[in-house]
Amino acid sequence: MHIPDGFLTNRIALSLDALSGLSILFAARRLKLELFARMIPIMGVLSAFIFATQMLNFPVLGGTSGHLVGGALLGILMGPMAGLLTMATVIIAQALFLQDGGLLALGANIFNIGAITVFSGSAVFRLLGTEQAGRRRLAVAGFVAGWFSVVLSATACALQLALSNAIPLGIGLTAMTGYHAVIGVFEGALTAGVLSFLGRVRPDLLRRDFAPGFGFVDWAGGLVMVAIPLALLALAGASSLPDPLQALLIGPAPAAAPEAGPLLSERSSSWYWVLVYLALFALCAAVFLAVRRIRNRKGAS
Repeated sequence: MHIPDGFLTNRIALSLDALSGLSILFAARRLKLELFARMIPIMGVLSAFIFATQMLNFPVLGGTSGHLVGGALLGILMGPMAGLLTMATVIIAQALFLQDGGLLALGANIFNIGAITVFSGSAVFRLLGTEQAGRRRLAVAGFVAGWFSVVLSATACALQLALSNAIPLGIGLTAMTGYHAVIGVFEGALTAGVLSFLGRVRPDLLRRDFAPGFGFVDWAGGLVMVAIPLALLALAGASSLPDPLQALLIGPAPAAAPEAGPLLSERSSSWYWVLVYLALFALCAAVFLAVRRIRNRKGAS
């Protein structure tokens, strides 16, 4: 969903550059200095997590691929102001070091991927549930917030491209919102899963109390549940298929047989790796919760 240079008119691109710059300045001034100092460590950790998550593309539909965004998760965990600053840092790093998105379109990408996902995800979550809600309601609110934030971001991207006469509005809205409605399911699952996990082991983080206190078991469980599944996806290989925006701007690729990988072709193995990832995540979660339960019983006795 990163817009490259040359597809937005200068008027729209520069307007969004100014809007995103003012939004970042406003967010930085709204954060209190003492609170910001306490949030810096978790902002760094979450920005690294979001950066790595967005690097992994998975096949979606019609020869396209997608990646998770994480904006709603940042807005829920840290608030929209700190979440916007964190997401803006990730998007700027992607544009400068990976050429993912244009420099003139940097403001548009910060607005679409950063501001819209962070603020809309945080707002939807607060409409549907609170940090003190039960785990089931927490997961449902997180899923809807994640899904809605991605779809709304894709809609804004399509509108900007249509105003720039890059693509017709009807085609852009249909393609972008349709594909990202599927990607939003994975985004919602990520948001719901992380919130449920934190609601179980660190409910204070959901209340935005970022005081240190992670124990060894917490760090070990987080490492197992995050590092191993990400390593599995990295070994499986990121999808080389274009994302929905690239497919829409470039046009349909010539028909060709899918290139076979070392184990399975990319199209036939996509659901295989998704199932393996979910199974491994469930196993890690079960082991981690069992270890915590045993430790709590020993502490109680």
